[in-house]
Amino acid sequence: MEWPEMIKRWSGMPVKLLDIRHFTMKQGDALQSYPLPANAFLFANQGEARLILDGVEASHTNSLILHSGKGAVVNIKCVSGPFDYYMILYKPVDSIQAAHEGRDRIAPSLHHYAFQAKQPWSLLALLEPMIRLWREGGELDRLQVMGLFYQFVHEQFRQLQIATTATIEPDLADQLAAFIRTYYRQAISMEILANRFHYSSHYLSRIFKRKYGCSPIEFLVRTRMNRAKALLAEADMTIRDIAESIGYADMYYFNRLFKKQTGATPTQFKMHSLGLKGKGSNRTKITPESFIAPQAGGDYIVNSDNHYQQEPWRVDEMNGSFKPSFAVSLLFSLSLLLAACGGTGSEDKQAAQSNNQQQAKASSEASEATRPYTDALGRQMEIPVQPRKVVVITYGGYLLPLGLKPIGADEGTLEQYPEEMADVQSIGKGVGNLEAIIALEPDLIILPDYHDEATYSKYAQIAPTAAVAWGGDPDVINTLRAMGDIMNRKQEAEAWISKFEGKLQRIRDQIDITIKPGSTAITFILYQGEFLLGGKGGTLGKLIYEDYGFQMPEQFKKYADGGTALSIEQFADQQTDFFFTQMTEEEMGQLEETLKEPVYQTIPAVRNNRIINVTRDKWNYGPYVVDEAVDELIEQMKGLQ
Repeated sequence: MEWPEMIKRWSGMPVKLLDIRHFTMKQGDALQSYPLPANAFLFANQGEARLILDGVEASHTNSLILHSGKGAVVNIKCVSGPFDYYMILYKPVDSIQAAHEGRDRIAPSLHHYAFQAKQPWSLLALLEPMIRLWREGGELDRLQVMGLFYQFVHEQFRQLQIATTATIEPDLADQLAAFIRTYYRQAISMEILANRFHYSSHYLSRIFKRKYGCSPIEFLVRTRMNRAKALLAEADMTIRDIAESIGYADMYYFNRLFKKQTGATPTQFKMHSLGLKGKGSNRTKITPESFIAPQAGGDYIVNSDNHYQQEPWRVDEMNGSFKPSFAVSLLFSLSLLLAACGGTGSEDKQAAQSNNQQQAKASSEASEATRPYTDALGRQMEIPVQPRKVVVITYGGYLLPLGLKPIGADEGTLEQYPEEMADVQSIGKGVGNLEAIIALEPDLIILPDYHDEATYSKYAQIAPTAAVAWGGDPDVINTLRAMGDIMNRKQEAEAWISKFEGKLQRIRDQIDITIKPGSTAITFILYQGEFLLGGKGGTLGKLIYEDYGFQMPEQFKKYADGGTALSIEQFADQQTDFFFTQMTEEEMGQLEETLKEPVYQTIPAVRNNRIINVTRDKWNYGPYVVDEAVDELIEQMKGLQ
C-alpha cells in the first residue's frame, strides 16, 4: 500500500487503545517469541538489543520505530543494558461508514514497517505523558491520551517521510536547538536533555556552545524571551498569561530574566509596543531627492519656546566644520576669480572643467566615506561618515533637532509630525515594509534595539543597520545623544539637550505647585484587564520622582527599575495619592468606567480625582513631542491646585 493511501486510511479509521507499556531490560534479559495480542507500535528508545519481528532482525535498535499487526512474533534480547522500549497496543473499531463504503478496516493496521527516527525526542515528548496519563489518570485523562496517540501517529509518519528522503542527518547541536524551539514551553534542564539525547550534560553543552556560542539553557532563555517579545508586541494577552505560556509561573523571575535579555522589563516593553500598535493610515508620499534638502517652501523653522530646531541642514552646510567638499568649493571659487582677472577664455574653460572634476570627486569621496561604529547590541559595522539617505523606525523624530529628516519613516512617527515630515516617505506600520525600504535605496537604517535578530539581519542586507538603545522608559536625552553620534551631529544634539535641560531647570526653580511631603504617585496603563506599572526611569519617571519629589509606594519600590504588571486586585489594594497615566482617549474612557467601581473609591488618587494623563505617543516619538508632553503635564498639575 502506498503511503498517501495509508495515511488516508488512518485519518478515517477510528481506533481503540488497549494498553500502553514501557519496559526496561537489563543485560541478558530476553522477551522470547511474544505474539502481539493486538496491532502495535514499538519504539526502542535507547540501549543495544537484538530485536527480531516475524523472523526479520533489525540492524539498529536505537530510536527504532516498528509497526505490525496482531499475531506478529517479537523477540528481544538485551545485549548491553539498560535497554528500554515503549509498546502501544490498539485495535481498529468497526465503522459504519467504512462498512458502507466496503473499505478494509484492517488493511492499514496490518502494514508492517520499521525505520530509525531522526528526531526521537519529539516522539518521546508524546509517549511519556501518554503512559503517565494512561497509568494514573481517569476517564478524562484517557480521552487526552487518545489525542496524544493520534499526534504520535502523525509524528511517526512525518519522520518516516524524513527517513526515506533525507540523506544528511542533522548534527547533534541542531537537534538540540530544534528540540528547544519545539518544547520551550515545557520544563527543560540539562538533565532532561541528557536523558533525551543519551549523552552527558557536559558533552551536550560543549558541542552546542561550539556551534551556537551559548549553552543550551541560555539558548532556551533566549528562545523564550524572543517568543515573549513577539507576544507582548502583538498578542492581546496579559503579561502573566504570556509568562505562563512560555514556561514561567514566577512573575518576578520572569521580569528579571526578560530585563537581563532585553534591557527592559516586560511592562516597559508592553507599554512601548502599545504606542506602536494600530498606527497610521495609508499615506501616499513623494520620496524627496535627499533627506537633507527640504523641498521648496517646505522648511520648518520654529522659534517658539517649545521647539529648539536648528537651521535645516543644506547640502553645502554639512556640520559647520571644515569639509573636503567645502574646501574644493572655496578653491574653485578662487580659481574662477583669478581666471577672470588674467586668464584667456580657453584657459578659463580648462580650469573650470578641471576644478569641477575635482569637486565632484571630493564630494563623492566624502559621501562614500565610512567609519567603524558599535551599536547598542554590541554589533560592529561600518556606517557612512555623513549619512545622506536614512530610513528610521520609531526614532525618526530624533533627526529633527539635528536639522535633518529621514528619507523614510514608519507610520507611527509620521502621524506625530504631519507638517515637519510631510515630504518623508512612509515605509508602513511597525518595522516597515521590506520592499518599500529597498525602493528608497538607503545608505543607513536605524531602529530601536528591542526587535528580534531576524529583523536586524533582514535590513542589514539592504544597508548598514544600527540599533539604538531604548532601555525601557523612553529617555529623550540619551536617545538623542545616540542619534547625534550616528548622524555625526553631536554638536546639534547637545545644543537641543542643553536647551531642554535648561527648560527643566527653570521648571524646578519655578515650581509653585504645593505637594504634601511624602505624597505617593505611580505611573501606569490599564490594558486588557492588567495595570502596567511604570518605573522611575525615563523622562516621565524622572519628572515625577526627581523633579516633583513624589514617592513611589513602598510595595512597588522593588519594581522601580522598570515596573511590573498588577492584577485588578493588587491595584485596588494600595493607597496612592496621585496617578500619572499614559493612555489614549479611548483607554481613558475605559479607565474612568473601571474606577467608578466601589473597590477603587478608597484610593486617594481616585477619591480626590488626582489623575494626570498625557498620551504615551508624546513620550515615545522624539524630542519635540516630549517637549509638548512636559508642557501638558505641567498644565495639568497646575489645574489640580
